[in-house]
Amino acid sequence: MEEVFRYPSTTDLKYCDQAPFPHTLITDAWDRSVLSKCEEEINQFTNWDGEKEFFGAEKKRYCGDWGKLPPMVRNVIFEASTPRFLNWLEDLTGEKGLIPDPYLNGGGIHSITRGGYLKIHADFNWYEKLKLYRRLNLLLYLNSDWISDWGGDLELWDSKASCCARKIPPLQNYMVIFTTDDKSFHGHPHPLKSPEVVWRNSLALYYYSSKKPSTNFSFPRTYTDYRPIRGDTFRRYSLIRSFFSLINIFRKIYRIVFR
Repeated sequence: MEEVFRYPSTTDLKYCDQAPFPHTLITDAWDRSVLSKCEEEINQFTNWDGEKEFFGAEKKRYCGDWGKLPPMVRNVIFEASTPRFLNWLEDLTGEKGLIPDPYLNGGGIHSITRGGYLKIHADFNWYEKLKLYRRLNLLLYLNSDWISDWGGDLELWDSKASCCARKIPPLQNYMVIFTTDDKSFHGHPHPLKSPEVVWRNSLALYYYSSKKPSTNFSFPRTYTDYRPIRGDTFRRYSLIRSFFSLINIFRKIYRIVFR
């Protein structure tokens, strides 16, 4: 049986020295017929978990329920959760002891249409349910006929979320892997200009570790840190959340010390 993923040599890929944070773009590593089938399944999919409509994301449908995912989508996610794939990720990134999320919390299928966006943000760094630290994001794009004028590029921003350092188009068989920490700001912040019937489709997978990160980790954060850029009207609500998170940490320390 032909492999779904061809496992490119990690020695030929740049990762840790990439700006603005460790990442890599891998093209044509997945079987094209498999991804074309995934694209077809998603375009016909209707049983979504929900659709995000708030300051950080608009017109973003999502599904992370294993029981509802289409067959070929499940096959791809399963492949990306196997020991062989995890070992390949560890060789590529230097992360050790990677653990896939069996619940696909925040992951699975992402689908956004005209006018939709995902504002610049750093993802949560602590998975409370599994008591694990989030270490890697994997984004696999499934858009075979995407036109650049529609926008939708994945943007990687600097450590202060002050400027965009790299843009990556959401083309089919483009896979982006990057380190997840407090300074890995990314998103596609500008509303899509695609036709209403065209959706920007991707698969999102996250990987975790039991080892606490040694850099770019301030405290366990279970929420997304959205950052406004020029033209945005929302404030950095995460500052308030950070304050209350710190209060909770001090409460836990107090209970431990004076128990």
